[in-house]
Amino acid sequence: MKKGVIITLPKFDDVTEYLYSFSKPIIALCKAKNVNVRPIKKEWVKKNVVESAISSYDYNFIIFNGHGDMDSIYGHKNEILIREGENENILKNRMVYARACWASLNLGSSYTKGKTNKSCFIGYNLEFSFLFDKTRTANPSKDKIAKIFFETSNIVPIDIIRGDTAMRANENSKKAMLKMMNRLLSKPDVDSQAVAQVLWDNYSGQTLLGNKNYQI
Repeated sequence: MKKGVIITLPKFDDVTEYLYSFSKPIIALCKAKNVNVRPIKKEWVKKNVVESAISSYDYNFIIFNGHGDMDSIYGHKNEILIREGENENILKNRMVYARACWASLNLGSSYTKGKTNKSCFIGYNLEFSFLFDKTRTANPSKDKIAKIFFETSNIVPIDIIRGDTAMRANENSKKAMLKMMNRLLSKPDVDSQAVAQVLWDNYSGQTLLGNKNYQI
């Protein structure tokens, strides 16, 4: 297994448009740090393509962006990429960050169980949610509301690429969320309170499973 990153970037609805846009700093950091990175984009985010990339590149850090549920992570137009009991073993002994709803519950737990399993999974046992400015959907990177959710969640892969352990990256992300929530809750406006509430849900749902000391 080699040091490197595979990142899925579907782009077919508002949610995946935002995930696609706010994942650009992750790819840029890989290039700046000379870390091998293989983005899989748009209509290419299909099960056979992802499986082939993981097998052939054999990189040790996989980042999934997209929709999900308790058992599965989805790709382009919600094609199932990874499903518990079907093909999660392809991720064995790797670090996974899944920015997808619910994926930590069954899939993440199944993937990391076992005393000899060195695998690590950071994901969400609730929905990964974000609020956005409807006037910015054509240009998500300019959306200051959505930026709050993606900059704090991006800390996980960014810190891992910089060499931190899974535990440290997860802690740093959650600390940033708490700091932002405190800032938002100090404001009297309803919009700030609403953003803080959704951020709290992400904070509560973000979960680290498996090898907490994993480093790529």
